[in-house]
Amino acid sequence: MMKKLRGIILDLDGVVVKSNLNFQEISKKIFGKRRFPLLENILQIEDSFRREHALKILKKYENKAASTCSLNDGMYFLFSLLNKYGIKKGLVTRNNRESVCIILEKFKLDFDAIVTREDTLPKPAKEPIIVACNKMGLVPPEVVVLGDYEFDMVAGKSAGAFTVLLKNPLQPYSQYADRVVTSIQEFIDFLKPLLDTRSPAFETT
Repeated sequence: MMKKLRGIILDLDGVVVKSNLNFQEISKKIFGKRRFPLLENILQIEDSFRREHALKILKKYENKAASTCSLNDGMYFLFSLLNKYGIKKGLVTRNNRESVCIILEKFKLDFDAIVTREDTLPKPAKEPIIVACNKMGLVPPEVVVLGDYEFDMVAGKSAGAFTVLLKNPLQPYSQYADRVVTSIQEFIDFLKPLLDTRSPAFETT
């Protein structure tokens, strides 16, 4: 089914920003050993006091990483290009909302929709992609999801969006990615032909 490109949904850590969030360190702090995926393991803690304490530890690390992160190369240009063509911007992250606000204020970024783990089920569930689309007044086939991890690709694909993987050493490939890019600039180069409103943008599979 062919659709026009009307929105972009971005992941936060590894896509919008370069983060120094150390999940192994956090996992050892909470569990005494590596537990993956971290968020799911925390949410499965039966004792509510221990679960909330673990979430507070995770939040503390996320907020600290947010205050020290750097913006990914090419992000300001991507935003200016999307604004120029009236393409809506969504942010979907497994992080807490306070850490997101720290980053948006730090780099003066503006999104049409923001979905965090406090809003709905976290990725790889499709719900955060659908919620972001609803907030932007779009449907998933009109949206490109850019992420750097398998959970982003699974969420985007199951929601019906076009998925683009920002390749990195930990995630060089995904069977759920419709396209793989190596940088934000390469993603921009991929987008430019799709911004021509006279022709269909892409085909989801």
